[in-house]
Amino acid sequence: MNLKGAGKPRPCDYGGNMQIGVSTATLYPMNTEDALLSLAELGIRNIEIFINCDTELNQPVRAELLGTVRAYSLDILAMHTMPWWEFFCLFSNYERRKAQFMDIYKRYFEFMNELGAGILVFHGANKNSSCSEKLYLERYDELIRLADTFGITIAQENVAYCKSGNLGFLTRMKRELGDRAKFTLDLKQAARSGYSAFEILEELGENIVHIHASDSKGEYGIHGDCLPIGHGSFDFAGFFRKLREINYSKGLILELYRENFSDSAELKESVHNLVNFYKNN
Repeated sequence: MNLKGAGKPRPCDYGGNMQIGVSTATLYPMNTEDALLSLAELGIRNIEIFINCDTELNQPVRAELLGTVRAYSLDILAMHTMPWWEFFCLFSNYERRKAQFMDIYKRYFEFMNELGAGILVFHGANKNSSCSEKLYLERYDELIRLADTFGITIAQENVAYCKSGNLGFLTRMKRELGDRAKFTLDLKQAARSGYSAFEILEELGENIVHIHASDSKGEYGIHGDCLPIGHGSFDFAGFFRKLREINYSKGLILELYRENFSDSAELKESVHNLVNFYKNN
């Protein structure tokens, strides 16, 4: 598949204040720096970067990522890190491992400051983890406090195979942490957890600071999820109306899996469909 544009790209017409874009995760397993450049050459300006290995924080990859951001005047809305670190390090009972994890995250936060990314998307503990809810909230709050020193927001994502896949768990996080609890709403993960995205939006409301978008077919995506926008039946018109009700004007990022779209045309089509839903609802 050829994802590169011809000549200097025209930025997508985003309109209004909504920051609509694409995650580099959509092009996985393409190398992260190549995925970022491919999206930039498609004319995508708003981007979430998914870091796939620790070495991508080092040279020469780091310089390539920064170079592309500057050359194309990209807005990096968020960064997504490797979730298995969270599974086995942050929520571990082994204090030394947890301490090492915190030091590693300082490196991520420093790089995010260079990129201008303000949100770190967070999976959390696997739903089968022995980590208690009390310990989870203590460790999560510790990470929030560390991120605060770098001006970074930690946004807990609803993930079907994690504790965060349970809406009751997310509601309790919001109740216990108040305004300190921020969330990423992922539409496909909501479907895979058996929830309507509207339920989660209603429950978490103004604490949602980032959204992963994809289309789906049938209630709770029972006939397929993680589809290009316009290839399913999700009520995006209603969804954008609900976002307006809560004055949401932050990031809305297309996040598909590589097997769920054919070529660059479907990515651009998805972005433009999201823009049209936003403008017309």
